[in-house]
Amino acid sequence: MQDVARQAVREYIERTSKRELLDRVLDSELPRYAEALERLGQ
Repeated sequence: MQDVARQAVREYIERTSKRELLDRVLDSELPRYAEALERLGQ
């Protein structure tokens, strides 16, 4: 049971860390491509 809990915590941390990294990258890079993305969406 303890191993299951450890694995769940590891997976949660991994998912959260990746999500935070993706959010930071998008926040910094998305404005650069905003105009092109807007045109593609039309």
